[in-house]
Amino acid sequence: MLIGVIGLFFASCEDEYGPRKESIPVFESVAVTPASFSFGDSITLTATISDPATMLTSLKYEIVSEGRVITSGEILLVGDTYEVNQSIFVPLRDNQADNADVVMNLVAKNVLKGADSYEVTGLTGKRPVYNQLYLVTDDGAVAVLSPRSSDKDKFEGTELTLETSFRYKLAEKLNADKTIDYSGAVYGNVDGKIAMISEGGESSFIYTPDADYTQVFTYDNYAFSASTTGSNLGADDLALSAFGDQDIYGETFRTLKRTLEKDKTYTVFGKLGDAANIYNPDFFERISDSQVKFLGETGEYTIYYNPVRKNIIVGVDNPAYPQYLLACGYGLGYPTNVTSDEIGAVYSGHHKVHTEWGFGHIMNYVLLRQISDGVYQGTFFTPGDHDHYAGFKPFENTGWANEKKAGNFTFTGEQIITGDNDWTIASDSGTESANYRFTIDLNNNTVNIEKVTL
Repeated sequence: MLIGVIGLFFASCEDEYGPRKESIPVFESVAVTPASFSFGDSITLTATISDPATMLTSLKYEIVSEGRVITSGEILLVGDTYEVNQSIFVPLRDNQADNADVVMNLVAKNVLKGADSYEVTGLTGKRPVYNQLYLVTDDGAVAVLSPRSSDKDKFEGTELTLETSFRYKLAEKLNADKTIDYSGAVYGNVDGKIAMISEGGESSFIYTPDADYTQVFTYDNYAFSASTTGSNLGADDLALSAFGDQDIYGETFRTLKRTLEKDKTYTVFGKLGDAANIYNPDFFERISDSQVKFLGETGEYTIYYNPVRKNIIVGVDNPAYPQYLLACGYGLGYPTNVTSDEIGAVYSGHHKVHTEWGFGHIMNYVLLRQISDGVYQGTFFTPGDHDHYAGFKPFENTGWANEKKAGNFTFTGEQIITGDNDWTIASDSGTESANYRFTIDLNNNTVNIEKVTL
């Protein structure tokens, strides 16, 4: 009877996967295409794997070159026969040789831990060749890195105007808006080292000591290392390292009081050189990302940089006629390419327009600069894109002196102003919210208004 019980025990040794039978997976066919590829590209693994008696569970792979695992992963298998068709990204690693032998090691397993291995040989990995790379900082600055003639793996950007510390990625390709195109190779931070990354990867960080700005950036794409060379500011240079902090209108500004000279060109560094910045076009001409020409009269000014609005404006102590007019009221704003939604996300309730009836600070009003005797120019965004309304008047100083009523002027160009007293843009007028340039001629009491693109 005891012998019968033991027999029944072994006969019932089954589980949810069926009878326990010893078996191992079988690689019926395996192929990797292309056999010759560039590191940084994808290859395709196709395989047919079966098991005569037990359900398959997984296929692990690792790609090895020069005794080092380049990448690895696991593919889930289902059933007792499985057709694998898997794209696998093969990154470029530091110090990777060119035209290197590559091996793919495969291990297939079933649910009872039966396993078999397979080795794919005859693969060749090549180092990618880049004509150039792009240094893209997290602040949006972009610099071209060109390969050295003596070493195609070393890329360098010179005559840069970057901050002394910044986070960055290195990209093979850019989109039209100068953002990174991740269809090309991208390098960033992986565990504190430079490595290939995908779209969700982190930026690397670098610091240039004992300098006012970073002038040279060098990247070694063989060793995966970066270095910088710094320099110091000259008398005609502008960088945020010289700016202070000031809260105005509930917003944080960087400010600098200094003498600016008429028609002098100034080099701007770091965030001040961001192509997305708008320099007040009534006072500056943007010559390039890193150079601006001052248009105002020589004198002492305060430069205001708003890192959220991404604009640079100038102010003077006690601005007054005849050098200036002051447009004060509701619904004007210094030009910016940042949207009201983006501004409001940082400063709740704030919009692209910011003026009010008052002269307490630079954001209450906008300056119109005298461009010739009796002629004044001011460029500003109006009306508000949230309410499409503006109501304002130019004044000769901050004491509400000599207001300029709309009924005293003839308007030419864009016919957006109504009213005899305030200069009004009605909310139902259909006026486009845009940047407009107002040219006020007090000699003949005319105002020309033109829409401008900045």
